[in-house]
Amino acid sequence: MPGVIERLLTAEVAREIARAYGDRPIYPEQIVIDSPGRGPRRFPGWPGPVLVLADENQRGCSWGVPLDGTHVLVGGERTTVTYAASVEDFIVARRWDNQCVNSAFCVAAQAAPLDEASFGYLRAHCTPSVTTQGWPGDRQYRFEHPDVRVLLWSDTGQCDWLISAATEVPLRKFTAGLAGLPSLRTARWAGEA
Repeated sequence: MPGVIERLLTAEVAREIARAYGDRPIYPEQIVIDSPGRGPRRFPGWPGPVLVLADENQRGCSWGVPLDGTHVLVGGERTTVTYAASVEDFIVARRWDNQCVNSAFCVAAQAAPLDEASFGYLRAHCTPSVTTQGWPGDRQYRFEHPDVRVLLWSDTGQCDWLISAATEVPLRKFTAGLAGLPSLRTARWAGEA
C-alpha cells in the first residue's frame, strides 16, 4: 500500500472529506481491494488492484488508489478514470468542495456547456484551484476570488455552477459580474444572489 495514503488519509480525514457529498468512507476503517477477476468491479477496466477509499452516497461510483500508484481513481458502472493526480489533490478537492457546497451563502445554476469566453473570464478574475475529472461531470474546475468560491461541474451537455461566499455581499457582487457570460445567459438559477 502506498505510504502516502497511510500518512495522509487518517480515519478523521476520511470522515471529514466524505461530508462534502455524504459519501461513505471505506479506508482506513476497512481495507477493501478491488481486483480484476473478482466479482463485480468498482473500478471496471482498471488492469490492477485498487484500494477502495470511499463509495459515493448512492453507490453510483467509488474512489480508490491503485496499489502501484498514488493517483486517485473514480470508477462507476462502465468506466474508470483518474479523478485526481494525487492523494493530496483528492483531499484538497474534497475539503474545498465541502466549504463550497455547504456554505450558507451559495447559489447554483444549470447552464449551457462551458464556453471559452466564460472560462476565460474565470481565469482572468479568479485563482484556479485543483481540477478533478470523472465525477459528477467530465471535469470539475474550482476557482477562488476574494471570499468567493466557484465550482464548475462541466459535462458534454451542460455545466453546473456552484458559487459560494462567506457572506452575502461578495456573493452578490461576484454573481452580478457573471450576468453577461455566454454560458450563463439561459441558466436556471437556484438560491439567491
